[in-house]
Amino acid sequence: MRCWRAGGFARLYGERDLSAPELADARRAIDLLLRRHEPFPAIVTDRRWNVMEANCAASRLMTMLLGQERMQRPLNHMRMFLAPDELKPFVENWPIVATALLSRARHEAMAAPLDEALQSTWRELTRLPELPALRIEDNVAPGPLCEVRLRKGDARIGLIGAVLTLGTPQDVTLQELRVEMFMPADAVSEATLIALAAQEA
Repeated sequence: MRCWRAGGFARLYGERDLSAPELADARRAIDLLLRRHEPFPAIVTDRRWNVMEANCAASRLMTMLLGQERMQRPLNHMRMFLAPDELKPFVENWPIVATALLSRARHEAMAAPLDEALQSTWRELTRLPELPALRIEDNVAPGPLCEVRLRKGDARIGLIGAVLTLGTPQDVTLQELRVEMFMPADAVSEATLIALAAQEA
């Protein structure tokens, strides 16, 4: 996956691509968010949690964890954390993270019961092996923040994620996008991310 823009992701149901001229202002806003969040990771996902774009920090971190070859194929934010052969081996608090993500995914799927594409992706996620039992509370929305503790070798990075939405009901393309921004959870994590960025400077 390249910094800023990940190729190969087809738009669904005829929504406009973000490269459309009439979405130039939105394109600039998204690029600015991704750039200004460096050296911390940020990604853009569609309503099915497919990774559409990523800043250099996100690409750098995922490459460190998963390897360059894996980054040549499409990524799904939910599957990346929930599947046993993706990020799970590197997430120290995986049961907590997996439960939080499953709760969020279910909440979003329940909010759009007629969205066949979203429902299909949700069903695929629920069929992944070794998922934690999900405590169902229909009247409780998932929390906005979740800490992820990543470790590979001697490198340890804690991240706190927050989700931003940009769209309006008047534009389906923008309405479905989510900007996932990850902040360092502590000073050590911040220093590690800064050091990783400096290695490529």
